[in-house]
Amino acid sequence: MAYLYLIENENGRHHYLGSALDFNVRLDEHNRGVTKATRNKGPWKILKTWKFDSIKEVKQIEYKIKRMKHKLSEEYISYFIREYSQNNG
Repeated sequence: MAYLYLIENENGRHHYLGSALDFNVRLDEHNRGVTKATRNKGPWKILKTWKFDSIKEVKQIEYKIKRMKHKLSEEYISYFIREYSQNNG
């Protein structure tokens, strides 16, 4: 299993979309400042996770969503995943 996850910082100003095989380990890395993109903006909490069969599939979806430069929201990402799944079998 692989996961796409959406995290939010404590004050709700920052969001980050990522992928991982174990999102709890990855959340810990975000909160310890391991990830440059989220460093000094935490603490972070997980808003939503989506489960997939492979990390390859998750990385493809993550890449496409991040390229869109659309505001990251749980609703938008869920919509994108539904559309992606319908069009990619």
